[in-house]
Amino acid sequence: MAEKIDRKQLKRPDEFQVVAGRAMGWMAAHQRLVLGLASAVVAVALTAWGVSAWRDSRESKASAELAEALELLSRPVAGDGQAQAGEQTFPSREEREKAVVSALEKVRSNHGSTAAGRTALAELGFHKLKSGDATAAQKDLEEFLARARKDHPLRPFAQEALGYAFEAQGKLDEARAAFEKLREMGVPARADYQAARLALVQGKPDAKQQLERVANEYPKDLAVVREANERLELASLPPYTPGEATPAPQPGAKAQAEKTPQGKKKR
Repeated sequence: MAEKIDRKQLKRPDEFQVVAGRAMGWMAAHQRLVLGLASAVVAVALTAWGVSAWRDSRESKASAELAEALELLSRPVAGDGQAQAGEQTFPSREEREKAVVSALEKVRSNHGSTAAGRTALAELGFHKLKSGDATAAQKDLEEFLARARKDHPLRPFAQEALGYAFEAQGKLDEARAAFEKLREMGVPARADYQAARLALVQGKPDAKQQLERVANEYPKDLAVVREANERLELASLPPYTPGEATPAPQPGAKAQAEKTPQGKKKR
């Protein structure tokens, strides 16, 4: 993915949490999990929640409703050119998002004590954070992390999203503590990357060294390496002044033609 980046981005939390459309490494993993939940409810129920949950009729109903809610994510938007003949579409992405959130709220309301209900809670946190409501996202994510099983597959994603929710509210100490808990969840690369990224955001002198160390220590974690290198690229750009436009370079021939001899005025 090639996108133009600029100095202003250093002051923003990362992409999925604030700017819709950019795919971070963990968001890409999350999206794969969402599609898995939507397309194979039985498999998720058996592997993540256990055979006993699937056999229970209440869990089964909740799982089915969660799958229906998540399926809306893959339904195309009219005019995108992705819809098949006769396939249901949404008039806009905003309408699709409203429908997804409404369906997830229903699952949480009707089946809050089930594994599916708790998963819906995490998904709501992700969606609210993406829409910019960091305070509401924090509440949902904290509740999910307090209630979900330790082996729930969304726990690391929710923990990282919680860090972004704090960061979006300007609570950097809380954000740092939330990101550090990723280490306990078996993803030390993410914990170290987030610590280095926050150091860069705060302008700490050793931030670049931290990012370089992250990229060198976790060469097999391609998402972390990519993000660390991107942040290093951002840090190497000249300071950004709000409202300052970058002048467009003039073609060499035109610039040469407009040169005048020293000491003479161009008529």
